[in-house]
Amino acid sequence: MAGKYFDDEIFEDGVQNPSATGQESIDFGKYIRLLLGNWKKILLWAFIGSLFGIMIGFSKPKEFVSSAVVAPELVTRGSSSGLSSLASLAGFNMNTLAMTDAMHPDLYPEIIKSQNFMIDLFDMPVTVETRDSVVHTDLYDYMVNYTKAPWWGAIFGFPHVAMDWVKGLFIKEDPIDDAEGHENVSRVRLTKEQERVALALTKSIAATVEKRTYVLKIKVKMQDRVIAAEVANRIIDNLKAFVIEYRTEKAQESVDYYQAVEEETRAEYLKAQREYSRYVDSHKGFVMQSSMVEQQRLQNEASLKFQMYNQTAQNLLMARAKVQLEAPVLVVIQPGMAPHKGSPSKVKLAMLWFVLGAMFCVFWLFIAQQKAERDGKKGLQTSSGEAATVV
Repeated sequence: MAGKYFDDEIFEDGVQNPSATGQESIDFGKYIRLLLGNWKKILLWAFIGSLFGIMIGFSKPKEFVSSAVVAPELVTRGSSSGLSSLASLAGFNMNTLAMTDAMHPDLYPEIIKSQNFMIDLFDMPVTVETRDSVVHTDLYDYMVNYTKAPWWGAIFGFPHVAMDWVKGLFIKEDPIDDAEGHENVSRVRLTKEQERVALALTKSIAATVEKRTYVLKIKVKMQDRVIAAEVANRIIDNLKAFVIEYRTEKAQESVDYYQAVEEETRAEYLKAQREYSRYVDSHKGFVMQSSMVEQQRLQNEASLKFQMYNQTAQNLLMARAKVQLEAPVLVVIQPGMAPHKGSPSKVKLAMLWFVLGAMFCVFWLFIAQQKAERDGKKGLQTSSGEAATVV
């Protein structure tokens, strides 16, 4: 046909040869036939994967997550509504800019994750239910003696144990580092065991703050569902005490000061009152001017002491009221509850590894198919080259 080239670049109808441009069409039918032809092998790998998932499910201890939600009270300076509305239009949060102290709700997760906060949880009483009995102990003992670890944890942790053993042959360990228990825990220097327990508690506790509403969400993961809920509620109580202590520290100092002054002025008033009454009783019937003057002086002194005592008592009441006013409110929207379901689920793990086993087999079949095709092409090119040489 005129105007039509019959070489490797163009077909008879003028369409360019896909092989010349490096574009090859994908033959999906070939891969479908490959999968259908090897369905038994795919099913076998999927079955092996499910067995592996079941093994992981039985090897890994089940953990329960208890969630709690807390809404903190925001303490802000008085700001004009017009300024707040303009700031909101510009995208600024005036509540954040108007905080009167450093205890911002954004810091609550850092406070909960702090080492001192973890140490305060050591002596928390818990109840552990075993197959044989019920044990009443504390959280520290529960983390050390009643929590389980998967078998692969010992395998991956063996190098660290071996390094510590070798290091112990050449370096003399401090006896404090080998001490067990938390009876004499030091907040400045923890033993190795105490540090491991604190780190394990830190990993099992998650705290986040919602940026818009500052709602605090606390999640605790434990191998005992009741202990998980108790720890979540204990964290809320400890956080309340910490924030209240910070917010009311200055006001409490005023209470302590006025308490001491009130006790002192009360003692002075009672002393002056006793002296006045004793003088009146001992000089009854006297009409001398000197005795009347002394009696008037003692009466005035007792009245002055009473006024001072009355004023300090009022100041003490006002200081106590200020402590109550400064005390923040942490509204518990959702307390920690004992969950019914734990993770991991053996059924879900079996299904997940069933799919992963099948996908691995399919991927391996595709790789093998591609390799076989490349080997076939190389063999064909080699045969063509040898034939051309012979000719």
